[in-house]
Amino acid sequence: MALDVATKKPERIRLPPPYWATTLAISPDGQHVVFTMYEEGALNDLMYRWEWRTKSAPVRIGNNRGFHADPVVSPDGQWVYFAHHPRKGGPPGQHDESANAQLYRVRMDGTGLAALTDEPGCHLRPAFRTDGELVYVHTLCSVTTKTLHLMREGQPASGALVSGNLNEPSFAPDGRRLVYVEREASDATLKEWTSAKRPPMALHKFRLSEDANARVQYGTTGRELYFQDEDSVLHLAGLKVTRLFSIASVP
Repeated sequence: MALDVATKKPERIRLPPPYWATTLAISPDGQHVVFTMYEEGALNDLMYRWEWRTKSAPVRIGNNRGFHADPVVSPDGQWVYFAHHPRKGGPPGQHDESANAQLYRVRMDGTGLAALTDEPGCHLRPAFRTDGELVYVHTLCSVTTKTLHLMREGQPASGALVSGNLNEPSFAPDGRRLVYVEREASDATLKEWTSAKRPPMALHKFRLSEDANARVQYGTTGRELYFQDEDSVLHLAGLKVTRLFSIASVP
């Protein structure tokens, strides 16, 4: 689903059959949806670009084999960054030995596929700041210990921003703050990082099953957050949490 943060109106994204999405991103101009989907022939998750508004057929981009996940479109709309292993695949802690996902990128037209990282561990959940700087999750194949890292000008920066059982990083529109989700069993906490010189701030704690995502993101001003709590989408502003709608209620 897509949410218009100005009107608070949700819209269901209906991929044309037989396509369906395991992970998904929308381009900054709102015209394209990039998604991954399990393919029987490849025995893995491949990646597609779809012109959402024109309803044309999805086009496969990326590799024609291997694992694809967590696509994100660059601020200029020209590139898709994603987690990928060119031969094997599977989520962290559940993949074949040495099948570590690295960060890759490919142009929106499917050309220019290239790896950006080549080091031990899985590289997941890339997310952009408006200036083009990238943050991503790194884990040495642990489902409970992960770190957040920055990538500057295509090169991973040394040192982690923060570590823990964390995921789903997202920058504020001003680029000065970063929100992420930290987990402890069924407890999820939205935390905000501003600087390596001070500890992250806990913004909101709630219950969330271990196989669910909060999908936390800032609004247009950065003074509000949107996140998913099981079957509902919620809005956080200061200490106030408002339930906007349930997933099942969207036509």
